[in-house]
Amino acid sequence: MPAKAQEVKKEESKIQFFGEIDLNDQGGIKSDMPAWYLERHIEYMEEDIARKERQIQMGTVDPEVLPRMREEVKAERKKLRKITDSKPNLTDKQRDRCFRAHERLGKHIQDTMPTRKQTKDGLVDPYNEMKRMKTKHVPFDPELAAACGAKPVHGKITGDEANKCYQILGKAIGESTSVEALRRDGNTEAYQTMHDLTQAILQGKEIKD
Repeated sequence: MPAKAQEVKKEESKIQFFGEIDLNDQGGIKSDMPAWYLERHIEYMEEDIARKERQIQMGTVDPEVLPRMREEVKAERKKLRKITDSKPNLTDKQRDRCFRAHERLGKHIQDTMPTRKQTKDGLVDPYNEMKRMKTKHVPFDPELAAACGAKPVHGKITGDEANKCYQILGKAIGESTSVEALRRDGNTEAYQTMHDLTQAILQGKEIKD
C-alpha cells in the first residue's frame, strides 16, 4: 500500500472525542468532558435559542434590542452546531473497539472500587482510596485514553481518568455512563476477598499463590 494511502487509512482509524469547540487557543483541551457529552447543557441552549426566536417572531422584543438579539441567536446557533457536529461518528470497527474497551474498563473499575457494604461499614482506607484514584495503575488502550483526554504513562491511567474514560466511551456508544452503578453491594465473602487483594496490590505487597 502506498505511503499516502497508509496515512489516510491511519487517519481514518483515529478516534477523537474532543472537537475544535473543546480546545483552547494553544490547541489543548480546555474542558473535562467533551461539549457533546453535556446533554442537559445542549438542551438548555436549544430552549434558550427557541425562546429568543419566539420573542423575535411575536414582535415582543424592544426594537433597540432586536438587532443584538438576532446576532446572539445567530452566534448561539453556530456554537450549538459546532457542539453537535463534534460528536464522533464512529465506524462499526471503532464502535466495536470502544465497546470492548468500555466493557473491560467497567470490569476493572468494579473489581477495584470499594463495595457499598465496605463504605457503609467504614472499612475504606482513605489513603488507599486516594492512591487508587490518583496513581497510574489502570491498564488501558493508550490511544483511546488520549482521545478521552487522559494522559497514560506506560499504558496505564489513574482511577479518576478511568472513570472519565468509562463515561465518555459509554456516551459515545450509547452504553452506561454511571460509574456508581458499577459498585457492588459487597455482601458476599468473594467481594471482600477481591477488595482485600486489590488493596494489597496497591500497597505493593507481594502476592503469593
